[in-house]
Amino acid sequence: MSDLATLPLQLEALGTVPGILTTLIVVAVVILVARVLLSIAWRIVVVAAVVAAILWIFGLLGPLSDLLGI
Repeated sequence: MSDLATLPLQLEALGTVPGILTTLIVVAVVILVARVLLSIAWRIVVVAAVVAAILWIFGLLGPLSDLLGI
């Protein structure tokens, strides 16, 4: 229970100017990293959708051996 009693004292530093600036910088870094990861994820999703569409079209056309004449 003593942890709950000291919580306001621990969070007091967040109300100071350095605490606010540090929080804003951390949030900005998290947002930038998330944007980079999401852009990479979208590229992977688009590539996977194109590959799935190509394989689906090949599936509609029939066996690949018939298409290549093997």
